Amino acid sequence: MQQPHKNYNKITALYCRLSRDDEQYGDSSSIQTQKILLENYAKQHALPNQKFYVDDGYSGTSFNRPDFVNLKTDIENGLVSTVIVKDLSRFGRDYLQVGMFTEHYFPDNDIRFIAVEDNVDSDKGGNEFAPFRNIMNEWYARDVSKKVRAGFKIKSSQGLFTAPTAPFGYIKDPSNKHKLIIDQQAAMVVKQMFELSASGLSIHAIAKHLKQNKIQTPREIEYSKTGKFAKSVVPFPYHWADRSIHTMLQNRVYIGHMVNQKTTTKSYKNRKTVYKDKSEWIEVKNTHEAIVSEQLFDLVQKEISIKRRDWNKSNFVNLFAGKVFCFDCGKPLNLCVERYSCSRYRRFGKQACSAHGISYKRVYDTVLGLIKDDLTAITLDTNYFVSRLNKSIGDNSDSKKQALSKNIAKAEKRILEIDSIIRKLYEDNVLGKITDSRFVCLSQDYEKEQAELKDQLITAKKELSALNEKTDNADKFLAVITRYKDLTDLSQNIILELVDKIVVHESKTVGTDTDNTSGATGKVKKSQLVKTQKIEIYYNFVGNLNQNTADTKQADNTITPDISFTPTLYISQPA
Repeated sequence: MQQPHKNYNKITALYCRLSRDDEQYGDSSSIQTQKILLENYAKQHALPNQKFYVDDGYSGTSFNRPDFVNLKTDIENGLVSTVIVKDLSRFGRDYLQVGMFTEHYFPDNDIRFIAVEDNVDSDKGGNEFAPFRNIMNEWYARDVSKKVRAGFKIKSSQGLFTAPTAPFGYIKDPSNKHKLIIDQQAAMVVKQMFELSASGLSIHAIAKHLKQNKIQTPREIEYSKTGKFAKSVVPFPYHWADRSIHTMLQNRVYIGHMVNQKTTTKSYKNRKTVYKDKSEWIEVKNTHEAIVSEQLFDLVQKEISIKRRDWNKSNFVNLFAGKVFCFDCGKPLNLCVERYSCSRYRRFGKQACSAHGISYKRVYDTVLGLIKDDLTAITLDTNYFVSRLNKSIGDNSDSKKQALSKNIAKAEKRILEIDSIIRKLYEDNVLGKITDSRFVCLSQDYEKEQAELKDQLITAKKELSALNEKTDNADKFLAVITRYKDLTDLSQNIILELVDKIVVHESKTVGTDTDNTSGATGKVKKSQLVKTQKIEIYYNFVGNLNQNTADTKQADNTITPDISFTPTLYISQPA
């Protein structure tokens, strides 16, 4: 047994800790209660130089607490003789760490450790039950962690806001902290950011624009209200970070949807943030008022997914950035001095692919012509266009949907019937009406039938969902393209809204009149050769509408596609 400490100049450390999880027990574990208990104990036992070390609002599963770190520093500087806590759970809830401190760290530093209510005093010998108390304290922390996670998941599934601070553009509803309401002044900035992005402005340019117009950052606004972030924001009140803007432009909260459960922690002991896969996110739609429309949001997502650059720092803007691809290798076509060529060809040469060279102007004129012709087709005969549209994206008839819905209802009904039959069979078996072997044979047959029905049900539901999605996509496409009925030229918004990708084939040189040959060699005269190059346009929502339509060729630079439907065509010029 150790001798009582005789160094009365050293500190008697009275350590108090309380976390949010402990507050549910009321005043019995409050900081004030702990202080009174520890101070009285120290006075009763004539322990001198009392000093409080308090960590209010810190979990017991981590020992990275501000005042506990200060306590360790004082111990290692030889200033402390005794550490007193209310009980072992106030010291910590990680039984391995608690054991390390009580069994090794404190003895090695000649520290007397006392847990008042657990009857632990290192100067009076070891307490055999202390390790078990530490384990139970950790079990408590683990159980609380599970309950907290489950609680957050339930709130997330209900579309409730669970973060400590509202996203920029919103504030928490004073009457309900789990609901968001619009902060009008900040919302104007958010909407401006989306509009600037949709117009083709890069994220860095948006940040520069906000800085030039002296738009305060979210941290600066928070500092002006609460005094937080003083050191980091005072010198740079208008310095918007590109990453922050990029994150905001991707946040679906701005279209009125609540997306929770994006992150988690490794465990209740390790609080390091881990990002979850998107499939694990919980999204609840229409939980609060939107700041931007879903159409504008989708447009911005396409815009920020494209890497852009201004060519030679001129006013030229590549409207088709990230949209033009090589037919043969599938790689993007790079733009250089307003002319496209295959990126794989440029990098690896002829052995990898061919050039697929085409001018920016020719792509522009072709795409503009195709869109205008489809708009003309809609105007001339909308019903015919819709029928061709439905045909191009697959069989999407109402009769097929009705048949699938009928099969789904029939399968679901039979699955419920089989459940009832199996329950009846089980009761008959228990009552001795049928033998065990007969029960097993019959139940296996019914379970097999039920399993097959469930597989068929999944397949049918997927097929019906796909058909409904095709219908929705067709409607979305028509809604978008008809907005541009007076189209005269192309813009960034038009391309982002309408065009998914543009596929360029390699050019070919062909003769226009093979009967008119030159001399005995039979060679076609140069003036009779025509260079043709095929371009395919794939629209958003519906893809290539003309995959089954015959290609057309022409012997000049004019573009004369089929007026009824023309997302694929050849463009030609003299060779």
